[in-house]
Amino acid sequence: MRLTTKSRYAVNALTELSILESNGPVSLSDISTNQDIEITYLEQIFRKLRLAGIVKSIRGRNGGYLYAKNPSKVSVKEIMNAVEEVMDATSCNGTSTCHNGNKCNTHNLWHELNEVVDNYLSKITINNLVESNNSPYISLREIN
Repeated sequence: MRLTTKSRYAVNALTELSILESNGPVSLSDISTNQDIEITYLEQIFRKLRLAGIVKSIRGRNGGYLYAKNPSKVSVKEIMNAVEEVMDATSCNGTSTCHNGNKCNTHNLWHELNEVVDNYLSKITINNLVESNNSPYISLREIN
C-alpha cells in the first residue's frame, strides 16, 4: 500500500487553499510557491479536483480557485478518488486471484486492511487537517 505524490500534493494543496481562500480566489502560483509543488503538476491535479466538483475556477485578473463545496465535507478519500489514487494492500486488486488465480491465504487480512484505511481516510476532512495544523498527528478520537 503506497500513497503517491499525486494524493499527497492534492491534500497539501487543498489545505493551503483552505488557509488562503479567505482573501478570495487563490492562484495556483501561490499554492505552488507555498507548498513547493511544480505549477504544471498542480494544474493537472486541480483539473481533476475541478472535474470532481471539489474546487471551482474563477477566471479573470483576480481569478484563481475556490472550494466548490465546504472543506468540512471534503474527505481525504474523496480527494484521492478525484486524483485517481487507488490504495490497495492486496496483490490482486481485490479480485481474489492473488495466488495462481485463487485467493491467497492472507487475502482477507489485506482486504480488511484496505477497508480500515478507506474508512479512516473517509472520516478525515480538509478542515480536520487545517484545524490540527500544529499537531503532528490527528487523534482517532478527534474524527467523528
